[in-house]
Amino acid sequence: MSMILYNGPTSPFGRTVKVTMLELALPVEEKAIDAYKAEFLDKKNPLRQIPTLELADGRAICDSRIICRYFDGISGRETLYPKADYWDLETRISLAIGIMELGLQRRMEIVRPEGEKSPGFIQKQETRIDRSIDHLETLIDKLAARSLAMDQIVTACALAYTDFRYNDGWRKRCPNLDRWSRDFAKRPSMVASQPG
Repeated sequence: MSMILYNGPTSPFGRTVKVTMLELALPVEEKAIDAYKAEFLDKKNPLRQIPTLELADGRAICDSRIICRYFDGISGRETLYPKADYWDLETRISLAIGIMELGLQRRMEIVRPEGEKSPGFIQKQETRIDRSIDHLETLIDKLAARSLAMDQIVTACALAYTDFRYNDGWRKRCPNLDRWSRDFAKRPSMVASQPG
């Protein structure tokens, strides 16, 4: 049995894992599921979250950060986490993942029934997203300075998710990040993993 990646079509976390898998050319079968209905996933990942990776021996690896680490480790290359800039790289990864989490929280609040939504909560998440992306603009030299690394993949997926679920207003405020993300979006792995 090969590895199976249980994923969703619009998850930015799932897209991050898929891009990593494609960049490393790993033989993984991907199955798109509805996490809300996928009761079978409970035994593999009791959080019932995607992405979840099922290994050939039936064990599961959960959380996009850990799955990406695992993929890098088994690739034989181990190139996505360069040692020279390691802690700064991990900090940039955390920032980009935080943008994804904020975007998801905002989305979940927006789709709540009328009368249950909190405009204040939505505004707070939007402010934090905007502030975080503006900070990424100040880090563009680090993001664009070298060959492919994990902070680039996560950042590109976070920005694309922001465009998809929030807005693309950051592009005018952050021209260098905009230029970099447009170039990165042309990578075959990003094209192949687009939602929809």
